[in-house]
Amino acid sequence: MKPLGTGLLIFLWALLVYAFSLNGIWSADHPTSLLQLAYALWSSHSVVLGKASQFFPGTVDDFVYKGNYYSALAPGVAVLAQPFVGLGFTLDGGFNLFGNAMLLSEFFVAVCNAAAAYLVFKLASLYFTQKTSAFVAFAYAFSTITWPFATYFFESDVSAMLDVLAVYLAIRMARSGSSRLADAFPCGAALGAALTVDYINGVLVPIVSVFLLYTFRKRLAEFAKGFAGFLLASAVGLIMLALYNQTAFGNPFLTTEQAYQHTSSLLGSFSYPLLDGLYLDLFSPLRGVFVYCPILILGAVGFYFVPRRREMVSEGLLLAACFAGFLFPYAMWYNAVGGEAFGQRFLIPAIPFLLLPSGFLIEAKKPGVAAVAYLLYGVGVVFNGIAGVTFAIPQQDAVSHFPFLTTVLPLFLKGQLDTWWWRESGSGWWAPALLIVATALVLPWATSRLLRLDDSPPGVDSMAAG
Repeated sequence: MKPLGTGLLIFLWALLVYAFSLNGIWSADHPTSLLQLAYALWSSHSVVLGKASQFFPGTVDDFVYKGNYYSALAPGVAVLAQPFVGLGFTLDGGFNLFGNAMLLSEFFVAVCNAAAAYLVFKLASLYFTQKTSAFVAFAYAFSTITWPFATYFFESDVSAMLDVLAVYLAIRMARSGSSRLADAFPCGAALGAALTVDYINGVLVPIVSVFLLYTFRKRLAEFAKGFAGFLLASAVGLIMLALYNQTAFGNPFLTTEQAYQHTSSLLGSFSYPLLDGLYLDLFSPLRGVFVYCPILILGAVGFYFVPRRREMVSEGLLLAACFAGFLFPYAMWYNAVGGEAFGQRFLIPAIPFLLLPSGFLIEAKKPGVAAVAYLLYGVGVVFNGIAGVTFAIPQQDAVSHFPFLTTVLPLFLKGQLDTWWWRESGSGWWAPALLIVATALVLPWATSRLLRLDDSPPGVDSMAAG
């Protein structure tokens, strides 16, 4: 089957699994604040959630500024989700935190993360066979913490989709040698949109800029128009945020995060000890991505197997820089733990860039690697699948505690799920729950057999050097 058909099937499988994992029971601070902002935008075309004397926030992510309540979160997700939540508010007849709008907001995130899995497949297809590319995409969809967070109205999975899209487009530009404005503008637009979803996505603008400038270093005059278009499109996101800030606070340079923290600069927010933050984010039982997503171990080792061709080295450095661009700032973030979460949700947008090099290790044909890869994939599916149907937002715990064992698994064994279908399932809850997890476990193997994915290398067009 052609890559487009395989990628489309990956998207549909991911969306189906996510759809049956959507939360219908709980809300948390982030989803509540985002849904309140979405309702304000939909109902009154305003960024004000309500007057301080009349509005009950119900979340720590809302704050008062000059007599009005605002959301502390970047507004992009609330804007992009309007077609989904607007339908929900219409069906609910207004704002209802636990109504149709909540479920449709979660479905919006599920669509975005399924699209991210498709884009991971497309990006992987530039390097690997269809079989390996499909495995990497399924690993992203089901063996990482993106699955639990695809069941709640969080911004992380939406960020991942836009970030992977931008990097994919940048690499395609480099591979094709295209310096056209028509190719550069969409890449910048993806980063501009990502910036409105989460401020930290702005780190990718200089990273991708350096990559493109290096790629076209011998043709800078020819690339000038395309690069200007890239920067302009990226800046649109910044302009949109400035307009939002001006509307809300009367100051285009005062972000919601600064107003929330009562600080004039964001630099003071990076106060957590770096080494402690790196341990927390990478290895700790509480938040470590290598603990929650063990398949990422292969990704880290896979960087060693990146081909040594010039263009491949620069692309490998791009992937590493994208991951590091998220890791180091969040390792120093004052609230590095991040409150209620299953794993380190801050790093979700960076997961694709650490995961993708696993394909180089798999295709190195080292003895036992394929078996180890599927074993690590399965462990990640069990962790994240059970959390996906049970509880993705356990309360903050000690750094030495593993919430999967202390909170999520005990709830699952008691039959206390959070899915929209759980209450109607009665004592038979375990059958659909186990079927969802089992489906994710076998999908890489089943898809490979069903579509007869081969081990032939990527097409000449994909492998063309920039």
